[in-house]
Amino acid sequence: MKNKLNFILAIGFYICQTLPGQTPDNFSTPLVGGLTRQLFQDPIILNPKMINILFAPDAMQTPGIKQFGPQSTFDAKRFWLIGFTKVHKIQWNISSPSQGDYYVDFLINSKPGTQIKVTGPLNSILYTASSNGWQRETAKDVLKLPSGSGTVSLQLVNAKDTIEIKSIELVNIEEKKNIDKRVKAFKGDATWMKDAGYGIMFQAGGWSYPPTGDKKPWPGFAEDFDVKAFVQKIRDMGGKYIVWSATWGKFLFPAPIKSIAEILPNNVSKRDLIGDLINECQKYDIRFMMYYHFGHGNKELMLAKGWIDSPVQTYESRQKWISIEEKIFTEIGNRYGKGLDAIFLDDGCCWYPTDFEKLGAAMKTGNPKRLICYNPWIGPSHTPFQDFYCGEGFDGKVTPYKLENGFVSEGAQKGLQLFGNFIFDGPGWGISRANIIIKSPKGWSADKIVEMTKRLEKERYSVAINILMYEDGTVGADTYNMLKEAALKLKRGN
Repeated sequence: MKNKLNFILAIGFYICQTLPGQTPDNFSTPLVGGLTRQLFQDPIILNPKMINILFAPDAMQTPGIKQFGPQSTFDAKRFWLIGFTKVHKIQWNISSPSQGDYYVDFLINSKPGTQIKVTGPLNSILYTASSNGWQRETAKDVLKLPSGSGTVSLQLVNAKDTIEIKSIELVNIEEKKNIDKRVKAFKGDATWMKDAGYGIMFQAGGWSYPPTGDKKPWPGFAEDFDVKAFVQKIRDMGGKYIVWSATWGKFLFPAPIKSIAEILPNNVSKRDLIGDLINECQKYDIRFMMYYHFGHGNKELMLAKGWIDSPVQTYESRQKWISIEEKIFTEIGNRYGKGLDAIFLDDGCCWYPTDFEKLGAAMKTGNPKRLICYNPWIGPSHTPFQDFYCGEGFDGKVTPYKLENGFVSEGAQKGLQLFGNFIFDGPGWGISRANIIIKSPKGWSADKIVEMTKRLEKERYSVAINILMYEDGTVGADTYNMLKEAALKLKRGN
């Protein structure tokens, strides 16, 4: 997770990325027709029954177009192209099994009136943006594609316009209704989230430290953690659910998951801490959401999961990684069943593009009502095959989204249940280094929490209050007392 400081650093990196002299990897090979080579799948094999993603950073492109970073190990964090103007062009080689007409969705950051031209083998369409900022919108005209091979290119019309672009997505007109039906059937039951008010989030695990000194060797955290005392604190603080980081600072999963042990035998525990937490939470009708970070900061871990030792992955290596993750989620889903209410997948930029319908099905194994999300950070929603917007940094003090019964009804997250999570005390999201002193919450009081909660319940969405916790389960005294006071006033928890 990223706090405000990280956001500022990211913006600084954004500025650095626009400076001359940087040469992304797909620019280092000879040009074809004046454009760089296409990455991953070339050509992209269209499937009329699916949402087809044409990812901008993978496209053939005019040399010199910059990408937003940082890119992380093996360039895992791939966001979008920046500073895209009329002098630039991107193009994809595609192959279609049959002729068809396609809706074109634009995942872009632009201003109203920006015009974008998309040209295929048979026709061109002109899209005019109607919104400001990041958006996911569909062009009025349709793109006609023949059977067989061809290209799809994208350029801006006006010299004054500049955009950031993540992708365009192609949806076959004849299959649109079927896809919409599958999306509707895919959705979980968000009722509990609508009515929860607030939950408590922890980024604690095998990376956590005590107030002073060194941490326990792994899997000491998982084996020794006092579940009953922890859940009692949640009750005292009025949490209607917990968001528990199964992985975060390190990929150390606190349960004997066989599909992880097969490739990373030292990264699991004998004790099923997650199972113990779920069982204890269920005694008090406390819901359980699992936060999952796949470990993109660790080279050895990523190699074990199928990545190759290169900043440019192949289509095959990426598919191998996804298949391993699907196997992990399937086992987790079967293991915890209805006790696992939601999965929060961080760094959606690493997972995009993929077959989100298939990946989502793995995540919902054992509980079709389970809610899932992919964190888009400041970008647009990654897929309709998810349930809620992760809302990183959204604290619920005000509601800047237009809602209908808790669902976002306009903008880049349209159709998703609104949710937020934010740092309450700090510093940061979790304690992953020694001798950290937990700060008192700033800008909050018990009365402000009460006011926020009543509005959340009225508008039917929820936020997770992220608090720091030491290795032994101790939380900040000021944090605990403030939330306990608010819970008593709200008649929540105990």
